[in-house]
Amino acid sequence: MNTKRWIVCVIGVLLCLLAAWQIRAATRGLEITPLPSMSPPLTIVAPATAAGQEPRPLVLVGHGFSGSGVIMRGFAFSLAHAGYTVVLWDFEGHGANPLPLPTDTRGNALLVNAEAALAEAERRGLVAPGRTAILGHSMGSGVALDFGLAHPETAATIAVSPVGRDVTPSLPRNLLFLAGSLEQPFVRNAKELLAEAGGPGGDPAAGTARKMVVVPGVEHISILFASGSHTAAIEWLDATFGPQPGAAAYTDRRVLWYGFGALGTLLAAMALAPLLAERAPDLSPETGAETEPDRPRSLLWRLAALLGGTLGAALLLWLVGALGIELRNLLGLIVGGYLMVWFCVAGLVGLLLLRAQLVLPSRRAVLGGVLAFAALWLGEGLFGQFVWLHWLLIPQRLLLWPLGVVLLLPWFLAVGQAARDTSVLGWFGWCLAHIVVLVAGIGLAIRLDPALGFLGLILPMLPLIIGLQALVTVSYRKVWPFAVSGALFMSWLFLAVFPLQ
Repeated sequence: MNTKRWIVCVIGVLLCLLAAWQIRAATRGLEITPLPSMSPPLTIVAPATAAGQEPRPLVLVGHGFSGSGVIMRGFAFSLAHAGYTVVLWDFEGHGANPLPLPTDTRGNALLVNAEAALAEAERRGLVAPGRTAILGHSMGSGVALDFGLAHPETAATIAVSPVGRDVTPSLPRNLLFLAGSLEQPFVRNAKELLAEAGGPGGDPAAGTARKMVVVPGVEHISILFASGSHTAAIEWLDATFGPQPGAAAYTDRRVLWYGFGALGTLLAAMALAPLLAERAPDLSPETGAETEPDRPRSLLWRLAALLGGTLGAALLLWLVGALGIELRNLLGLIVGGYLMVWFCVAGLVGLLLLRAQLVLPSRRAVLGGVLAFAALWLGEGLFGQFVWLHWLLIPQRLLLWPLGVVLLLPWFLAVGQAARDTSVLGWFGWCLAHIVVLVAGIGLAIRLDPALGFLGLILPMLPLIIGLQALVTVSYRKVWPFAVSGALFMSWLFLAVFPLQ
Protein backbone atom coordinates (compact mmCIF):
# COMPACT_ATOMS: atom_id res chain seq x y z
CA MET A 1 0.00 0.00 0.00
CA ASN A 2 1.55 3.33 -1.08
CA THR A 3 2.11 6.35 1.14
CA LYS A 4 -1.01 8.22 0.02
CA ARG A 5 -3.21 5.27 0.91
CA TRP A 6 -1.57 4.99 4.33
CA ILE A 7 -2.22 8.66 4.97
CA VAL A 8 -5.89 8.34 3.97
CA CYS A 9 -6.25 5.24 6.14
CA VAL A 10 -4.71 6.96 9.17
CA ILE A 11 -6.95 10.02 8.68
CA GLY A 12 -9.96 7.70 8.55
CA VAL A 13 -8.98 5.95 11.77
CA LEU A 14 -8.39 9.27 13.54
CA LEU A 15 -11.80 10.54 12.44
CA CYS A 16 -13.40 7.38 13.85
CA LEU A 17 -11.64 7.81 17.18
CA LEU A 18 -12.57 11.49 17.37
CA ALA A 19 -16.21 10.70 16.55
CA ALA A 20 -16.39 7.93 19.16
CA TRP A 21 -14.88 10.26 21.79
CA GLN A 22 -17.33 13.08 21.03
CA ILE A 23 -20.38 10.81 20.93
CA ARG A 24 -19.32 9.40 24.27
CA ALA A 25 -18.83 12.95 25.61
CA ALA A 26 -22.60 13.54 25.32
CA THR A 27 -23.09 11.27 28.34
CA ARG A 28 -20.74 13.14 30.68
CA GLY A 29 -22.58 14.18 33.83
CA LEU A 30 -25.34 11.63 33.20
CA GLU A 31 -26.17 8.23 34.64
CA ILE A 32 -27.39 5.81 31.99
CA THR A 33 -29.02 2.59 33.18
CA PRO A 34 -29.93 0.09 30.44
CA LEU A 35 -32.53 -2.52 31.40
CA PRO A 36 -32.64 -4.81 28.34
CA SER A 37 -34.35 -7.70 30.14
CA MET A 38 -37.41 -5.64 31.06
CA SER A 39 -40.61 -5.86 29.04
CA PRO A 40 -40.42 -3.53 27.25
CA PRO A 41 -36.63 -3.02 27.24
CA LEU A 42 -35.91 0.25 29.08
CA THR A 43 -33.12 2.79 29.43
CA ILE A 44 -33.07 5.34 32.25
CA VAL A 45 -31.12 8.55 31.65
CA ALA A 46 -30.69 10.89 34.62
CA PRO A 47 -28.37 13.61 35.89
CA ALA A 48 -25.53 12.24 38.00
CA THR A 49 -26.57 13.47 41.44
CA ALA A 50 -25.89 12.54 45.05
CA ALA A 51 -27.93 9.73 46.55
CA GLY A 52 -30.85 10.72 48.72
CA GLN A 53 -31.90 13.74 46.68
CA GLU A 54 -35.62 14.25 46.06
CA PRO A 55 -36.80 12.67 42.78
CA ARG A 56 -36.51 14.97 39.82
CA PRO A 57 -39.44 15.40 37.41
CA LEU A 58 -39.76 12.25 35.30
CA VAL A 59 -40.24 12.37 31.52
CA LEU A 60 -41.39 9.25 29.68
CA VAL A 61 -40.17 9.31 26.05
CA GLY A 62 -41.68 7.09 23.32
CA HIS A 63 -40.40 6.64 19.76
CA GLY A 64 -42.24 6.39 16.46
CA PHE A 65 -42.95 3.58 13.99
CA SER A 66 -39.76 1.78 12.89
CA GLY A 67 -37.76 3.63 15.54
CA SER A 68 -36.46 2.60 18.95
CA GLY A 69 -35.38 4.23 22.17
CA VAL A 70 -32.01 4.96 20.54
CA ILE A 71 -33.45 7.50 18.10
CA MET A 72 -34.97 9.46 21.01
CA ARG A 73 -31.66 9.91 22.85
CA GLY A 74 -31.32 13.44 21.50
CA PHE A 75 -34.36 14.41 23.53
CA ALA A 76 -33.28 12.20 26.43
CA PHE A 77 -29.77 13.64 26.75
CA SER A 78 -31.00 17.23 26.32
CA LEU A 79 -33.69 16.77 28.99
CA ALA A 80 -31.32 14.98 31.37
CA HIS A 81 -28.70 17.72 31.07
CA ALA A 82 -31.54 20.17 31.82
CA GLY A 83 -32.17 18.34 35.12
CA TYR A 84 -34.89 15.80 34.27
CA THR A 85 -34.94 12.03 34.68
CA VAL A 86 -35.89 10.30 31.41
CA VAL A 87 -37.15 6.78 30.71
CA LEU A 88 -36.86 5.43 27.15
CA TRP A 89 -38.23 2.13 25.89
CA ASP A 90 -38.62 0.03 22.75
CA PHE A 91 -42.24 -0.52 21.78
CA GLU A 92 -43.30 -4.07 20.96
CA GLY A 93 -41.88 -5.17 17.61
CA HIS A 94 -39.18 -2.48 17.66
CA GLY A 95 -35.47 -2.40 18.50
CA ALA A 96 -34.61 -4.96 21.19
CA ASN A 97 -38.24 -5.84 21.96
CA PRO A 98 -38.88 -9.37 20.61
CA LEU A 99 -42.67 -9.20 21.01
CA PRO A 100 -44.64 -8.53 17.80
CA LEU A 101 -46.22 -5.14 17.20
CA PRO A 102 -49.96 -5.33 17.97
CA THR A 103 -52.31 -5.00 15.03
CA ASP A 104 -54.25 -2.14 16.63
CA THR A 105 -51.81 0.58 17.66
CA ARG A 106 -54.56 3.11 18.43
CA GLY A 107 -55.91 1.30 21.46
CA ASN A 108 -54.36 0.31 24.78
CA ALA A 109 -52.01 -2.16 23.11
CA LEU A 110 -49.10 0.30 23.06
CA LEU A 111 -50.23 2.34 26.04
CA VAL A 112 -49.24 -0.55 28.29
CA ASN A 113 -45.60 -0.07 27.24
CA ALA A 114 -45.61 3.48 28.63
CA GLU A 115 -47.42 2.31 31.76
CA ALA A 116 -44.83 -0.45 32.28
CA ALA A 117 -42.05 2.13 31.98
CA LEU A 118 -43.79 4.31 34.59
CA ALA A 119 -44.27 1.33 36.90
CA GLU A 120 -40.56 0.47 36.77
CA ALA A 121 -39.65 4.10 37.48
CA GLU A 122 -42.00 4.06 40.47
CA ARG A 123 -40.45 0.82 41.72
CA ARG A 124 -37.05 2.52 41.62
CA GLY A 125 -38.29 5.54 43.54
CA LEU A 126 -37.94 7.94 40.58
CA VAL A 127 -41.51 9.28 40.65
CA ALA A 128 -42.90 12.09 42.79
CA PRO A 129 -46.65 12.92 42.81
CA GLY A 130 -47.62 15.39 40.11
CA ARG A 131 -44.12 15.49 38.62
CA THR A 132 -44.45 13.19 35.60
CA ALA A 133 -44.57 14.20 31.92
CA ILE A 134 -44.60 12.26 28.66
CA LEU A 135 -43.17 12.97 25.21
CA GLY A 136 -43.74 10.90 22.07
CA HIS A 137 -42.88 11.07 18.38
CA SER A 138 -45.28 10.11 15.57
CA MET A 139 -46.74 6.72 16.62
CA GLY A 140 -45.36 7.50 20.09
CA SER A 141 -47.19 10.84 20.06
CA GLY A 142 -50.46 8.93 19.91
CA VAL A 143 -49.37 6.91 22.93
CA ALA A 144 -48.38 10.13 24.74
CA LEU A 145 -51.77 11.72 24.08
CA ASP A 146 -53.59 8.54 25.16
CA PHE A 147 -51.43 8.42 28.28
CA GLY A 148 -52.22 12.05 29.15
CA LEU A 149 -55.94 11.28 28.90
CA ALA A 150 -55.76 7.97 30.80
CA HIS A 151 -53.54 9.44 33.52
CA PRO A 152 -54.87 12.94 34.25
CA GLU A 153 -52.23 13.42 36.93
CA THR A 154 -49.63 13.68 34.12
CA ALA A 155 -48.41 17.26 34.41
CA ALA A 156 -47.37 17.82 30.76
CA THR A 157 -47.68 16.07 27.40
CA ILE A 158 -45.50 16.80 24.37
CA ALA A 159 -46.55 15.38 20.99
CA VAL A 160 -43.81 15.53 18.33
CA SER A 161 -45.04 15.06 14.73
CA PRO A 162 -48.48 14.27 16.16
CA VAL A 163 -50.91 11.71 14.80
CA GLY A 164 -54.68 11.89 15.16
CA ARG A 165 -56.10 11.34 18.63
CA ASP A 166 -58.95 12.60 20.81
CA VAL A 167 -58.03 15.54 23.02
CA THR A 168 -60.12 17.94 25.12
CA PRO A 169 -59.69 21.51 26.42
CA SER A 170 -58.75 20.10 29.83
CA LEU A 171 -56.83 16.90 29.00
CA PRO A 172 -54.04 16.15 28.45
CA ARG A 173 -52.66 18.79 30.80
CA ASN A 174 -50.14 21.36 29.51
CA LEU A 175 -50.18 20.16 25.92
CA LEU A 176 -47.40 21.06 23.45
CA PHE A 177 -47.34 20.10 19.77
CA LEU A 178 -44.08 20.09 17.76
CA ALA A 179 -43.97 19.62 13.99
CA GLY A 180 -41.32 20.24 11.34
CA SER A 181 -41.84 22.82 8.65
CA LEU A 182 -40.98 20.15 6.03
CA GLU A 183 -43.65 17.67 7.22
CA GLN A 184 -46.81 19.54 6.34
CA PRO A 185 -49.27 16.66 7.01
CA PHE A 186 -48.10 16.63 10.64
CA VAL A 187 -48.27 20.43 10.83
CA ARG A 188 -51.92 20.14 9.80
CA ASN A 189 -52.48 17.41 12.40
CA ALA A 190 -50.98 19.68 15.06
CA LYS A 191 -53.21 22.61 14.08
CA GLU A 192 -56.34 20.45 14.18
CA LEU A 193 -55.42 18.93 17.54
CA LEU A 194 -54.58 22.34 18.99
CA ALA A 195 -58.02 23.62 17.96
CA GLU A 196 -59.72 20.59 19.54
CA ALA A 197 -57.70 21.19 22.72
CA GLY A 198 -59.09 24.70 23.05
CA GLY A 199 -56.52 26.71 21.10
CA PRO A 200 -53.23 28.29 22.21
CA GLY A 201 -52.86 29.91 25.60
CA GLY A 202 -53.74 28.80 29.13
CA ASP A 203 -51.84 28.67 32.40
CA PRO A 204 -49.10 26.06 33.04
CA ALA A 205 -49.73 26.28 36.81
CA ALA A 206 -53.34 25.24 36.22
CA GLY A 207 -52.42 22.58 33.65
CA THR A 208 -54.39 24.36 30.89
CA ALA A 209 -51.47 25.58 28.75
CA ARG A 210 -51.63 24.75 25.03
CA LYS A 211 -49.11 25.61 22.34
CA MET A 212 -47.86 24.61 18.90
CA VAL A 213 -44.29 25.09 17.65
CA VAL A 214 -43.26 24.59 14.02
CA VAL A 215 -39.55 23.75 13.98
CA PRO A 216 -37.98 25.29 10.87
CA GLY A 217 -36.05 23.31 8.27
CA VAL A 218 -36.73 19.78 9.52
CA GLU A 219 -38.92 16.85 8.51
CA HIS A 220 -40.19 13.69 10.17
CA ILE A 221 -36.80 12.26 11.15
CA SER A 222 -34.53 15.28 11.49
CA ILE A 223 -36.98 16.93 13.92
CA LEU A 224 -35.72 14.44 16.51
CA PHE A 225 -32.16 15.80 16.28
CA ALA A 226 -32.92 19.52 15.92
CA SER A 227 -31.81 21.77 18.77
CA GLY A 228 -35.00 23.80 18.26
CA SER A 229 -37.09 20.73 19.13
CA HIS A 230 -35.07 20.00 22.26
CA THR A 231 -35.15 23.64 23.40
CA ALA A 232 -38.92 23.89 22.93
CA ALA A 233 -39.47 20.73 25.00
CA ILE A 234 -37.18 21.94 27.81
CA GLU A 235 -38.84 25.35 27.94
CA TRP A 236 -42.27 23.71 28.12
CA LEU A 237 -41.26 21.41 30.96
CA ASP A 238 -39.53 24.25 32.80
CA ALA A 239 -42.75 26.26 32.55
CA THR A 240 -44.59 23.30 34.09
CA PHE A 241 -42.14 22.22 36.80
CA GLY A 242 -39.85 25.22 37.09
CA PRO A 243 -36.17 25.28 36.02
CA GLN A 244 -34.29 22.36 37.52
CA PRO A 245 -31.31 22.69 39.88
CA GLY A 246 -28.01 21.78 38.29
CA ALA A 247 -29.31 22.24 34.74
CA ALA A 248 -26.37 22.43 32.31
CA ALA A 249 -26.17 23.93 28.85
CA TYR A 250 -26.08 21.18 26.23
CA THR A 251 -26.53 21.01 22.46
CA ASP A 252 -26.87 17.57 20.96
CA ARG A 253 -24.35 17.29 18.11
CA ARG A 254 -24.05 13.51 17.99
CA VAL A 255 -25.43 13.37 14.44
CA LEU A 256 -22.57 15.58 13.27
CA TRP A 257 -20.00 13.34 14.93
CA TYR A 258 -21.81 10.29 13.58
CA GLY A 259 -21.18 11.72 10.11
CA PHE A 260 -17.48 12.09 10.88
CA GLY A 261 -17.37 8.50 12.13
CA ALA A 262 -19.04 7.20 8.97
CA LEU A 263 -16.69 9.27 6.83
CA GLY A 264 -13.63 8.00 8.72
CA THR A 265 -14.68 4.39 8.26
CA LEU A 266 -15.26 4.91 4.56
CA LEU A 267 -11.90 6.64 4.07
CA ALA A 268 -10.12 3.72 5.74
CA ALA A 269 -12.04 1.25 3.59
CA MET A 270 -11.37 3.20 0.39
CA ALA A 271 -7.64 3.23 1.22
CA LEU A 272 -7.62 -0.54 1.70
CA ALA A 273 -9.98 -1.41 -1.15
CA PRO A 274 -7.47 -1.17 -4.02
CA LEU A 275 -5.53 -4.06 -2.49
CA LEU A 276 -8.47 -6.26 -3.44
CA ALA A 277 -9.84 -4.29 -6.37
CA GLU A 278 -6.85 -4.53 -8.70
CA ARG A 279 -7.56 -6.90 -11.55
CA ALA A 280 -10.34 -8.74 -9.69
CA PRO A 281 -11.32 -11.29 -12.35
CA ASP A 282 -14.69 -12.79 -13.15
CA LEU A 283 -14.84 -16.57 -13.49
CA SER A 284 -16.64 -18.65 -16.05
CA PRO A 285 -19.27 -20.91 -14.45
CA GLU A 286 -18.34 -23.74 -16.85
CA THR A 287 -14.55 -23.73 -16.64
CA GLY A 288 -13.71 -21.59 -13.63
CA ALA A 289 -11.36 -19.61 -15.88
CA GLU A 290 -11.27 -15.85 -16.26
CA THR A 291 -13.64 -14.58 -18.91
CA GLU A 292 -14.53 -11.27 -20.50
CA PRO A 293 -17.96 -9.97 -19.49
CA ASP A 294 -20.59 -9.42 -22.14
CA ARG A 295 -20.54 -6.03 -23.79
CA PRO A 296 -22.93 -3.63 -22.01
CA ARG A 297 -25.97 -2.35 -23.85
CA SER A 298 -26.63 1.31 -24.54
CA LEU A 299 -26.93 3.76 -21.66
CA LEU A 300 -30.59 4.45 -22.42
CA TRP A 301 -31.39 0.72 -22.52
CA ARG A 302 -29.72 0.10 -19.16
CA LEU A 303 -31.55 3.02 -17.52
CA ALA A 304 -34.85 1.82 -18.99
CA ALA A 305 -34.18 -1.72 -17.72
CA LEU A 306 -33.68 -0.54 -14.13
CA LEU A 307 -36.70 1.75 -14.28
CA GLY A 308 -38.75 -1.04 -15.81
CA GLY A 309 -37.68 -3.28 -12.93
CA THR A 310 -38.83 -0.90 -10.18
CA LEU A 311 -42.08 0.09 -11.88
CA GLY A 312 -42.78 -3.50 -12.90
CA ALA A 313 -42.24 -4.72 -9.33
CA ALA A 314 -44.70 -2.14 -7.99
CA LEU A 315 -47.33 -3.17 -10.55
CA LEU A 316 -46.82 -6.92 -10.14
CA LEU A 317 -47.04 -6.82 -6.34
CA TRP A 318 -50.07 -4.55 -6.51
CA LEU A 319 -51.79 -7.08 -8.79
CA VAL A 320 -50.92 -9.89 -6.36
CA GLY A 321 -52.33 -7.80 -3.51
CA ALA A 322 -55.49 -7.11 -5.55
CA LEU A 323 -56.08 -10.88 -5.61
CA GLY A 324 -56.43 -10.80 -1.82
CA ILE A 325 -52.92 -11.97 -0.93
CA GLU A 326 -51.53 -10.01 2.01
CA LEU A 327 -48.02 -8.72 1.28
CA ARG A 328 -47.38 -5.94 3.77
CA ASN A 329 -46.31 -8.31 6.56
CA LEU A 330 -44.17 -10.76 4.62
CA LEU A 331 -41.38 -12.56 6.52
CA GLY A 332 -42.87 -11.35 9.79
CA LEU A 333 -41.71 -7.75 9.12
CA ILE A 334 -44.26 -4.97 8.79
CA VAL A 335 -43.58 -3.28 5.41
CA GLY A 336 -39.95 -4.46 5.48
CA GLY A 337 -40.76 -7.93 4.16
CA TYR A 338 -42.77 -6.43 1.32
CA LEU A 339 -39.85 -4.15 0.50
CA MET A 340 -37.41 -7.07 0.34
CA VAL A 341 -39.68 -8.97 -2.04
CA TRP A 342 -40.19 -5.78 -4.07
CA PHE A 343 -36.40 -5.45 -4.49
CA CYS A 344 -36.19 -9.11 -5.52
CA VAL A 345 -38.86 -8.75 -8.22
CA ALA A 346 -37.39 -5.44 -9.41
CA GLY A 347 -33.98 -7.07 -9.72
CA LEU A 348 -35.22 -10.12 -11.60
CA VAL A 349 -37.17 -7.96 -14.05
CA GLY A 350 -34.18 -5.66 -14.45
CA LEU A 351 -31.80 -8.56 -15.14
CA LEU A 352 -34.25 -9.97 -17.65
CA LEU A 353 -34.49 -6.66 -19.50
CA LEU A 354 -30.71 -6.23 -19.42
CA ARG A 355 -30.32 -9.78 -20.76
CA ALA A 356 -27.45 -10.04 -18.34
CA GLN A 357 -24.98 -12.91 -18.67
CA LEU A 358 -23.69 -13.12 -15.13
CA VAL A 359 -20.54 -15.05 -14.26
CA LEU A 360 -19.52 -16.48 -10.93
CA PRO A 361 -17.46 -14.11 -8.80
CA SER A 362 -13.84 -14.64 -7.91
CA ARG A 363 -12.88 -15.02 -4.27
CA ARG A 364 -11.26 -11.61 -4.44
CA ALA A 365 -14.46 -10.04 -5.78
CA VAL A 366 -16.50 -11.59 -2.95
CA LEU A 367 -13.92 -10.49 -0.41
CA GLY A 368 -14.10 -6.96 -1.82
CA GLY A 369 -17.87 -6.98 -1.35
CA VAL A 370 -17.52 -8.24 2.22
CA LEU A 371 -14.97 -5.53 2.99
CA ALA A 372 -17.31 -2.87 1.60
CA PHE A 373 -20.13 -4.31 3.71
CA ALA A 374 -17.89 -4.27 6.80
CA ALA A 375 -17.12 -0.58 6.23
CA LEU A 376 -20.82 0.23 5.88
CA TRP A 377 -21.72 -1.97 8.86
CA LEU A 378 -19.18 -0.27 11.08
CA GLY A 379 -19.42 3.31 9.85
CA GLU A 380 -23.09 3.76 9.09
CA GLY A 381 -24.41 1.01 11.32
CA LEU A 382 -22.38 0.49 14.47
CA PHE A 383 -21.87 4.23 14.97
CA GLY A 384 -25.63 4.54 14.50
CA GLN A 385 -26.16 2.20 17.45
CA PHE A 386 -25.25 5.15 19.67
CA VAL A 387 -27.13 7.81 17.71
CA TRP A 388 -30.23 6.76 15.76
CA LEU A 389 -31.04 3.05 15.51
CA HIS A 390 -30.75 -0.25 17.35
CA TRP A 391 -28.17 -1.76 14.99
CA LEU A 392 -27.21 -4.98 16.79
CA LEU A 393 -29.93 -7.42 15.74
CA ILE A 394 -31.75 -9.55 18.28
CA PRO A 395 -31.93 -13.29 17.36
CA GLN A 396 -35.46 -13.06 15.91
CA ARG A 397 -34.17 -10.55 13.36
CA LEU A 398 -30.72 -12.01 12.76
CA LEU A 399 -32.23 -15.35 11.65
CA LEU A 400 -33.91 -13.53 8.72
CA TRP A 401 -30.73 -11.88 7.51
CA PRO A 402 -29.55 -14.61 5.07
CA LEU A 403 -32.99 -14.77 3.45
CA GLY A 404 -33.01 -11.01 3.10
CA VAL A 405 -29.60 -11.15 1.42
CA VAL A 406 -30.89 -13.64 -1.14
CA LEU A 407 -33.96 -11.51 -1.88
CA LEU A 408 -31.97 -8.29 -2.28
CA LEU A 409 -29.12 -9.75 -4.35
CA PRO A 410 -30.94 -9.67 -7.75
CA TRP A 411 -31.51 -5.92 -7.53
CA PHE A 412 -27.91 -5.08 -6.70
CA LEU A 413 -26.73 -7.46 -9.42
CA ALA A 414 -28.93 -5.60 -11.90
CA VAL A 415 -27.60 -2.19 -10.84
CA GLY A 416 -24.02 -3.47 -10.81
CA GLN A 417 -24.48 -4.99 -14.26
CA ALA A 418 -25.83 -1.71 -15.63
CA ALA A 419 -23.03 0.38 -14.08
CA ARG A 420 -20.00 -1.91 -14.29
CA ASP A 421 -16.64 -0.90 -15.70
CA THR A 422 -17.60 2.77 -15.88
CA SER A 423 -15.38 5.72 -14.95
CA VAL A 424 -15.30 7.14 -11.43
CA LEU A 425 -17.55 10.02 -12.53
CA GLY A 426 -19.84 7.59 -14.30
CA TRP A 427 -20.04 5.45 -11.15
CA PHE A 428 -21.50 8.35 -9.21
CA GLY A 429 -23.78 9.13 -12.13
CA TRP A 430 -25.17 5.63 -11.77
CA CYS A 431 -25.52 6.28 -8.05
CA LEU A 432 -27.84 9.18 -8.91
CA ALA A 433 -29.72 7.04 -11.43
CA HIS A 434 -30.06 4.32 -8.78
CA ILE A 435 -31.73 6.81 -6.42
CA VAL A 436 -34.07 8.13 -9.11
CA VAL A 437 -35.36 4.73 -10.25
CA LEU A 438 -35.87 3.59 -6.64
CA VAL A 439 -37.83 6.73 -5.77
CA ALA A 440 -39.95 6.27 -8.91
CA GLY A 441 -40.71 2.62 -8.18
CA ILE A 442 -41.36 3.01 -4.45
CA GLY A 443 -43.43 6.13 -5.18
CA LEU A 444 -45.61 4.12 -7.57
CA ALA A 445 -45.99 1.34 -4.98
CA ILE A 446 -47.20 3.89 -2.41
CA ARG A 447 -49.56 5.44 -4.96
CA LEU A 448 -51.08 2.04 -5.72
CA ASP A 449 -51.29 1.00 -2.07
CA PRO A 450 -51.56 3.96 0.37
CA ALA A 451 -51.07 1.53 3.28
CA LEU A 452 -47.39 1.56 2.30
CA GLY A 453 -47.28 5.30 2.91
CA PHE A 454 -44.68 4.99 5.66
CA LEU A 455 -42.12 4.21 2.96
CA GLY A 456 -42.48 7.81 1.83
CA LEU A 457 -41.02 8.96 5.15
CA ILE A 458 -37.82 6.97 4.59
CA LEU A 459 -37.25 8.03 0.97
CA PRO A 460 -35.07 10.98 2.14
CA MET A 461 -32.66 8.39 3.59
CA LEU A 462 -32.05 6.71 0.21
CA PRO A 463 -29.50 9.26 -1.10
CA LEU A 464 -27.41 8.82 2.06
CA ILE A 465 -27.51 5.00 2.01
CA ILE A 466 -26.85 4.62 -1.72
CA GLY A 467 -24.30 7.42 -1.79
CA LEU A 468 -22.25 5.81 0.98
CA GLN A 469 -22.31 2.46 -0.79
CA ALA A 470 -21.17 4.15 -4.01
CA LEU A 471 -18.27 5.73 -2.13
CA VAL A 472 -17.10 2.52 -0.51
CA THR A 473 -17.31 0.51 -3.77
CA VAL A 474 -15.89 3.13 -6.15
CA SER A 475 -12.46 1.43 -6.17
CA TYR A 476 -14.02 -1.79 -7.55
CA ARG A 477 -16.72 -0.66 -10.00
CA LYS A 478 -17.56 -4.28 -10.76
CA VAL A 479 -20.76 -6.28 -10.48
CA TRP A 480 -20.11 -8.68 -7.62
CA PRO A 481 -18.38 -6.45 -5.05
CA PHE A 482 -21.20 -3.95 -5.46
CA ALA A 483 -23.94 -6.60 -5.33
CA VAL A 484 -22.52 -8.50 -2.34
CA SER A 485 -22.00 -5.36 -0.25
CA GLY A 486 -25.41 -3.92 -1.14
CA ALA A 487 -27.38 -7.10 -0.41
CA LEU A 488 -25.58 -7.77 2.89
CA PHE A 489 -25.93 -4.21 4.13
CA MET A 490 -29.45 -3.41 2.97
CA SER A 491 -30.81 -6.67 4.38
CA TRP A 492 -29.25 -5.87 7.78
CA LEU A 493 -30.60 -2.30 7.62
CA PHE A 494 -34.16 -3.39 6.85
CA LEU A 495 -34.07 -5.90 9.70
CA ALA A 496 -32.77 -3.25 12.10
CA VAL A 497 -35.46 -0.73 11.15
CA PHE A 498 -38.79 -2.38 10.39
CA PRO A 499 -41.05 -3.74 13.16
CA LEU A 500 -41.68 -7.41 13.84
CA GLN A 501 -45.21 -8.64 13.21
